[in-house]
Amino acid sequence: MATEKIIHPPEFLKKDYPLVSTNRIKTGGLALYFAAPEDIPQLQKTLGFCQDNHIPFYILGNGSNVLISDDIFHGVVIKLEGNFKSVSLDHYSQTVIAGAGASLMKMGSDLAELGYTGFSYMGVIPGTVGGAVRMNAGIKKGQEIKNSFLTALVLDPDTGIIAEYKKQEMAFAYRESMLKKSKKIILQATFKLPCRKETQKHAALDTLKELLELRRNKHPKNPCTFGSTFKNPKNRMHPAGWYLEKVGMKGMQAGGAIIAEEHANWILNTGNAKTGDVKKLIETGQKRVSEKFGVQLEREVIYLPEDIEGWV
Repeated sequence: MATEKIIHPPEFLKKDYPLVSTNRIKTGGLALYFAAPEDIPQLQKTLGFCQDNHIPFYILGNGSNVLISDDIFHGVVIKLEGNFKSVSLDHYSQTVIAGAGASLMKMGSDLAELGYTGFSYMGVIPGTVGGAVRMNAGIKKGQEIKNSFLTALVLDPDTGIIAEYKKQEMAFAYRESMLKKSKKIILQATFKLPCRKETQKHAALDTLKELLELRRNKHPKNPCTFGSTFKNPKNRMHPAGWYLEKVGMKGMQAGGAIIAEEHANWILNTGNAKTGDVKKLIETGQKRVSEKFGVQLEREVIYLPEDIEGWV
């Protein structure tokens, strides 16, 4: 679409926005527009602009799980700010309500400080609440979003309807939910807290400290990374990193991207990587593991815009 034909952009949209700084792997080109709505009316105005101009949009959280094309994204990248970052506790109903743009890591740390042991794992996941719910984020079985999730408020961009989704409607699975490949937008989520008398501040903080220490010792120090690139394969004895290590991926480099020596399922940007470099390593790892073990590694990482083109 030629930019001169685009009509009625809201005043808060930014044009030709560089996306390198918006994602953790630090690659990517420009977005035709970038929006940071602070409330539902601003979000609705942004979505109306997208509908009027027949252009796609993508909701970007902390950018921890997305690989953005080096070419221009002919759409609107939306980052939820303002009211979408709020977190509130209701001690009467024993729930915590978090906006989709809230930091999961901060929420987990704050809840650990209050003694809620079951939330300590959130304190090591660098994403937003909305993104975490969408992909049922976690660190291992039993420590994932679905365990404490109650409901989410979800906006359908096609109809404008906001509906409440209960846990049983979300079809949670390993790094999956029914919203993972959907254009529907999570606005906020509600989680169940244990009874106040069951809180254990020292235990919760000790658990968080142990998890942070484990990650520091096991994972690369370079922050320019997705974290895990691939899901652990189903019904297999070993995690994805084991297969990648066995096929010689550790230390492999393509341009400015390199497979971490500390963990073969992590790709690092050494400073000047392009998205194409990262893709080359991803595809090489998949090909080698498939040829040697017959295992098809599935990406945790979303390709923008390729992957969202089939979302409904």
